[in-house]
Amino acid sequence: MTTTPALNLNLATRPLRNRRLYHVFLRGFVLLLAVLAGATAFVLLKYGGEARKLKATSAEARALQAEAQREDRRLAADIRRVTDLSRLRVELVNGIILKKSFLWTGLFSELEKALPGPSYITALTPAFTADGSVAMHIRVTSRSLDDLMAFITNLTARGFKDIQVGGETRSDEGRLIAEIDLRYERAL
Repeated sequence: MTTTPALNLNLATRPLRNRRLYHVFLRGFVLLLAVLAGATAFVLLKYGGEARKLKATSAEARALQAEAQREDRRLAADIRRVTDLSRLRVELVNGIILKKSFLWTGLFSELEKALPGPSYITALTPAFTADGSVAMHIRVTSRSLDDLMAFITNLTARGFKDIQVGGETRSDEGRLIAEIDLRYERAL
């Protein structure tokens, strides 16, 4: 014989409760958690791969940037080196042009106008300076100190600069020989 389980009808000690609503909420909550876990896994898989790709791309970009910076420094050094070499050539050519375009007749004319009648120049040593002026060392023979002072005053009036008398001697004939350093700035 089969025994059927006894039905417990004692509702006083164990009353029946309607738990269907709680089970529905629990199943819904579990389903919601499963959907959220699935969405999280999807997002991690999808965007995690993209994040790895972005990190790899970023590392490549940093490597390219470092290479570009090294290349930039190398090119800047090459430019400085070529500029220095070119500067020397340009200064040489400019010096040649300056010497070729210098009007010596203008300089000699100014010196002649500054000389008093009985004085004359016995030596002239010109040298071009970096600023384009001409530094000169001249030897002047004058009749007296007054003629030499008149010559220096005339040089100053004609725009000669940095006039310095280096030394004075007397010749056998009694003439005053003076060594003068000065600078002549020509108008371009």
